[in-house]
Amino acid sequence: MKVLVTGATGNTGRHVVSGLRDAGVDVRVLVRDPAKAPEGTEAVVGDITDPAEAAEGVDAVYFVWPFYSAEGIDKAVKPFKDKKIAYVSSAAAEEGGFWGDVEEAVRNVTGDWTFLRITGLATNTLGWVGQAKTGKVRAPYGQAKRSLVHEKDVADMAIKAFTEDHARQIYLVTGPEALSQADQVRIIGEALGTPAKWEEQPIEEAITQLGEEFAKSALPYWASLVDDPEPVSLDVAKVTGHPARSFDDWARERFS
Repeated sequence: MKVLVTGATGNTGRHVVSGLRDAGVDVRVLVRDPAKAPEGTEAVVGDITDPAEAAEGVDAVYFVWPFYSAEGIDKAVKPFKDKKIAYVSSAAAEEGGFWGDVEEAVRNVTGDWTFLRITGLATNTLGWVGQAKTGKVRAPYGQAKRSLVHEKDVADMAIKAFTEDHARQIYLVTGPEALSQADQVRIIGEALGTPAKWEEQPIEEAITQLGEEFAKSALPYWASLVDDPEPVSLDVAKVTGHPARSFDDWARERFS
């Protein structure tokens, strides 16, 4: 088997590459800069919006769509016709939107798909690290509770999708618990060796800092998580055979 890994230098893709190579699977990567291709892989220079050359001759695709729109998705997935595809989607796809549109496009080109719907990556909190080092993170909705997932768990799920039969399966990929954003900051501070606390940021200030377009979708979602936390799923344990890694695990690996 030969697997094409898109996003091979990103948060999850680099772990997919190493895991597949450890499993003895041939790996091709789609990269803009061949100098950044992971060691031991076949690199094809190109872009995810036009992956025809990279897709030629592979059996499976680890697919990451990095845009907040489904524009161009039909052209992007057309070269993946009848191949095994593991697509990193979002829990938000349950409600449709562009995530749902991308899933539908994948379904239209192959019957051998696996959707890994994540709540969010633990790496999303890296933007707080600079503030955490000063002892305080100023942001909105500190009591919003998120079940962020370790990027290695996403990779482990994808590797199982390629090496076992998980065709036409949708998995909810989460961390083992829903932690408040304030608790996430505390854990990051502990891993850094610098106690850090949350300071609630006024909404108007947050809109200015985040940008109006992003704030329009992010702030209502975070507000909803104060009383209705993100779900916690056992799918990581069910598929991989090991429990989902905790946010503490992630922070210690990153910063200790």
